Amino acid sequence: MASVPEMSQTVDHAARLLQVLRGAGVLPTTELARRLGVSRTVATRLVSTLAAHDLVCRTPGGVTLGFGLLDLAAGLAATVRRAAQPHLQELALRVGETAVLAIADGDTAVAVDQVVADHRVVRIDYRSGSRHSLADAAHGRAMLAHAADDRVVRLVSARPDGAAVERDLAAIRRTGYATSHDELETGVTGVAAPIFDSRGVVVASIGVVAPTPRLSNEPELGAAVVAAATRTTRALSASPATRAPV
Repeated sequence: MASVPEMSQTVDHAARLLQVLRGAGVLPTTELARRLGVSRTVATRLVSTLAAHDLVCRTPGGVTLGFGLLDLAAGLAATVRRAAQPHLQELALRVGETAVLAIADGDTAVAVDQVVADHRVVRIDYRSGSRHSLADAAHGRAMLAHAADDRVVRLVSARPDGAAVERDLAAIRRTGYATSHDELETGVTGVAAPIFDSRGVVVASIGVVAPTPRLSNEPELGAAVVAAATRTTRALSASPATRAPV
C-alpha cells in the first residue's frame, strides 16, 4: 500500500484560509474560523501570522487578502510584465488613458501592472491586485475568448446571461478585442486584447480603462489595444515559454 504523504495541519489551515478569502473577499475572524472548522483562537493566530508576512490584511470590515500575495504572483508573471511594460507605456501615451496589464489566476483576471496617464484631471487608477471573473469585463473576456473550451463552458454556463456572454466571446474572436461599459464601475469603459505566448496560448491581456464619455471611438481604440497586444506577444515569443494560466 502506498504511503500517504505527511501534511502540516497549520500550513493546510493557512492555505485554506487564503482560498476562502479569495472567494469571499472580506470576512471577520469568527466567520473564517467557522468555515475552516477551527477555533477562533486558532483562526486569530493564523491571521496574525499571515498578516505579519503581508499575505492578509485586517480592515474595519474584517480580514482580506494582502498585497504580499501580489508580490508572490509577480514573480510568476515577471516574464509577461517585462515583455508588456514598454508597450503598456506606449499605449497609455498614445491614447492618453490608463493602460492595464492583467493575467489569469484560475478563473479570475488579476491586474498586475498599469501606467496612468498623468496629464488628466480625472483619471482611472486601476489598483494592482484587483480581480474579477474571466467572464466579466474586457480584460477577463479577452482572455476567456481564447481559453480552453471546458473553462469557457464552465464559466459561461453558470451565468444567467450566459448566452449574451457567449455572443460577446464570439465577437471578441472576430474583432480581436473586448469591450465593457459600466460593468465593474459605473461610468467606466474598458477595452482589452489578448496576449499569447510562444505556443500560441493566451497568457494575459492588455488594454485601457477610462471614463466612458472619453472613449467614443471604439474601433480606433480597439486597433491601438490590439497593436499593443501584438507587440507584447512578439516580445514574449522571444522569451522562454511561459506557463499558460488559462
